[in-house]
Amino acid sequence: MTNPPPSEAGDPRGPRFEVVALDGIPEIRPGDDLAALVATAYGAFGPADGDILVVTSKVVSKAEGRIVEATERDAVIDSQTVRVVATVEHAGGRTRIVENPQGLVLAAAGVDASNAAEGEVLLLPLDPDASARTLAEALRAEFGVRVGVVLSDTLGRAWRAGQIDQAIGAAGVRVIDDLRGTTDSIGRVLEATIAAIGDELASAAELVKGKTSGRPVAVIRGLGHLVTETLGAPGARALQRTAGEDLFRVGAAEAWREGYEAALRSLSDPSFRSLSEVEGPLPPAQTWTLVIPVKPAAAAKSRLDLPGIDRVALARAIALDTIEAAAACQAVSRVLVVTSDDATIADLEEIPGAQAVFDTASGLRSAIALGIETAGSVVHRAVLLGDIPALRPGELEHALALAATAGRAFVPDADGDGTVLATARPGLEFSPLFGVESAAAHRGAGFAELHLPAFWGLRRDVDTAAHLTAGPALGPRTARLVHDMRGV
Repeated sequence: MTNPPPSEAGDPRGPRFEVVALDGIPEIRPGDDLAALVATAYGAFGPADGDILVVTSKVVSKAEGRIVEATERDAVIDSQTVRVVATVEHAGGRTRIVENPQGLVLAAAGVDASNAAEGEVLLLPLDPDASARTLAEALRAEFGVRVGVVLSDTLGRAWRAGQIDQAIGAAGVRVIDDLRGTTDSIGRVLEATIAAIGDELASAAELVKGKTSGRPVAVIRGLGHLVTETLGAPGARALQRTAGEDLFRVGAAEAWREGYEAALRSLSDPSFRSLSEVEGPLPPAQTWTLVIPVKPAAAAKSRLDLPGIDRVALARAIALDTIEAAAACQAVSRVLVVTSDDATIADLEEIPGAQAVFDTASGLRSAIALGIETAGSVVHRAVLLGDIPALRPGELEHALALAATAGRAFVPDADGDGTVLATARPGLEFSPLFGVESAAAHRGAGFAELHLPAFWGLRRDVDTAAHLTAGPALGPRTARLVHDMRGV
């Protein structure tokens, strides 16, 4: 237990310390001798045994050359990401909470443009504890006093608004005070109290350093009992919870989605179709606008070369079965069918909730863009391929329930290479990437992959005869044509 030293005899005031920001440290550039520059400012202040210097990690990053171009910030964040904890989509873009190589859990892996030159971003020091040791060793050698060093960075916190400075590196400073097993002022044994001293020091120093004052170093005096004789203490890494101790290892939406997907994957009965057969509640229902692009039947399904069957009629049947199942999904309020096929448009009058959007362009991407534009950005939007004749409404409802927990999401086809469904929450930019190898394209663009059973009709798009004759039961129109083809 590390209590502050008692007050001097006759002094009515309790324990205290002071925090002073150092002046005289210039703008740091790659290759600068940071220890020498800090020593000059600290020497002018007047070193004392037991001082703790809190140094903003950004100046360490600059001196160590941890600077990269900002043109591909997402790619930089990817390079510094060990594990994605949570992804939050918002009107201004996307915020990722990740674990970085230093073991820190923070937004954007600590990649930061503040206080960096135009067009550049800063990475955190490669080994913050080692950087702190280098500074502490130099200062102790220069002045012959026992000093500690804390490297600080600004981080958010769970459950609390705003950010505070926390310790990401430390040397010669006790960063944790484990009070478990000691007693409080009335003799009660403490069972869980562990004081995060390193973070408290970092936050205290930030109150005088500020964010924009150009004073990256502060001296804390009066807490010499926290300074260790050696620099071999565990450092700020000791403040990070291990995976086994972390009760909040993933975000709420990610945890729900992982558990729900695991439950769906555990289903081994291909006859599963009903929402009521899945234990546990779905999240609050969302109302979706669904875009389904449909080629003119005469140009569709060129690979469906089936003797004795009208390919144009089959292509139209596949599309209408898909549209009807989608419109019957309880989570879907409107189905926008983007097509220039007159016969399909006429048949839509028999499907409640389906609306034709005449395709004035050509190509899948253009049709999808037109449908999304028609849907507007203030609704939950989804794009579904128009060749999924084994689709069941309950399957789509499951997929959309999962999609509601992510900003943008997609469902791969049964082979895992293509995409059958892509979604976006209101207000987010939505440009799905259907086409060759679209599953990989969506993953690369940051869409959350939804893991649904491969035997579901939702994942069974139809391009060949084999796709028609293998898999779940087909919709009524398609089934009739296939029945006739088989001569049964």
